[in-house]
Amino acid sequence: MTAVPVIDLGGFVDAPPDERARVAREIDDACRRVGFFTVTGHRIADSVVADLEREARRFFALPLADRMTVAMPEPGYPYGYAPPEAEALNRSIGGAALPDLKATFNVGPIDLPPRPAAEMEDPHERAVYSPNLWPATLATLRPAVENYYRAMSALADTLMEAFALALGLPADHFDGMIDQHGSALRLAHYPAIPPEVDLTDRFRAGAHTDYGTLTILWTDGQPGLQVLLPDAGWTDVDPVDGGLIVNLGDLMARWTNDRWCSTMHRVVPVPGAGDRLSIPFFHNANWNARIECIIDEGEVPRYSSTTAGRHLIEKFRSAQL
Repeated sequence: MTAVPVIDLGGFVDAPPDERARVAREIDDACRRVGFFTVTGHRIADSVVADLEREARRFFALPLADRMTVAMPEPGYPYGYAPPEAEALNRSIGGAALPDLKATFNVGPIDLPPRPAAEMEDPHERAVYSPNLWPATLATLRPAVENYYRAMSALADTLMEAFALALGLPADHFDGMIDQHGSALRLAHYPAIPPEVDLTDRFRAGAHTDYGTLTILWTDGQPGLQVLLPDAGWTDVDPVDGGLIVNLGDLMARWTNDRWCSTMHRVVPVPGAGDRLSIPFFHNANWNARIECIIDEGEVPRYSSTTAGRHLIEKFRSAQL
C-alpha cells in the first residue's frame, strides 16, 4: 500500500450511482488524510500525453537564445520561459530557500477571456489573461500544449464533480464556479545535476503548497517528488504506470473548511538521477467565484467569504526572484 492512494476513476465516469458513491468515498478519504491521490482510468489518450512530452523535451533542448525569445518579459509576468534558478517556490509560503534547480515554461488560458480585459477592474485578473508566448522555432509546441490543456480541463471537471459528491453535495454544485476558469499549465524541466554541485539546502522545487482548487500532475517517473505527511514526515510519491497525480490546493482546503488538506510537497535532487520532466496543470475556480466554507450542521466557518481570484497571482509573484 503506497502512502498516496491510487483511485480508479473509471469507476466514476458513466457508472451507476452506487459505484460513483464508492469512488467519491475513496476520494474523500484521500483528501482528508493525504491531500494527494493518483488517478488511473482517467481516459486521457496516451497520444495527448506523448505528444506534449515530446514537444516539451524539444523545447528545453532548444538553444538558450531560442528559449529566451519567449522569456517572461518582466518580473511577475505569469507566462513564458523562466530559466534555471529564476524561482523559489518555498518563498510563496514565507520560506527563505535558495532558488529552485529547474527551468519552466508556463501557459495560461488558451481561450478568450470571459469578458474584455477593459472590463476587468482588478489588474491581477487581467494578468491571468496575459497573452501566452510561443517560440517561433518550435511551431509544434502550441498545438500539443493546447490539446493537453483541454484534456486536463475536462479531467478537472470530472474531478470537481466527484469532489461535490464526496462532500455530500449535488454533482453539479461546482459547475457554475469553474466554467470560466483561468487555469495554468507548466512544463518543468529539472536539468541533470553535475557531481561537483553542492546540494546542501538545495531543491529542484522547494517545499510549498499549491494555490488553487486542484493540481493534476504528469511526471516522467524520475524520483524526487515528496509529500509531507503528519505521521511519516517527508515521504516519496511512487510513480504509477499510466497514473496522474492529483493534489489539492489552498483554495480547496479553505473551501472545505479544512476538512480536506492542501499538503506541503517538494522535489528533492536525487544523487545520480538524470534530468527530470514534469507537467502540472493548476486548476482554478472562476476569478469571481464566491468561496463560502462548505460546513456540516453545527460547524463554524474558519474563513470569511472571499473570491477565488485575488490570492492566486499574488502567491505566484511571491515566488519570483
